[in-house]
Amino acid sequence: MYVVGSIPSLGSWNTADAIPLSSASYPYWGRLVIVPKSTSFAYKYIKKDSSGNVTWESGANRAYSTGSGTGYSVSDTWH
Repeated sequence: MYVVGSIPSLGSWNTADAIPLSSASYPYWGRLVIVPKSTSFAYKYIKKDSSGNVTWESGANRAYSTGSGTGYSVSDTWH
């Protein structure tokens, strides 16, 4: 499971640069990602198989905006 999005810290929509998520707390997947303050961005979750084929989650892109705080947490469900 990976996350990819519209800003450089999320791979700029390049699936080769998508951020791998950890399954250490399965069934929850997570990862710390550094995102600039006061930034709006779009993102989606993807799956990659062993051959490199990518499956995008369905539906519209997700959106998030950071404020001036020092940390945020997002909780989503795969579509």
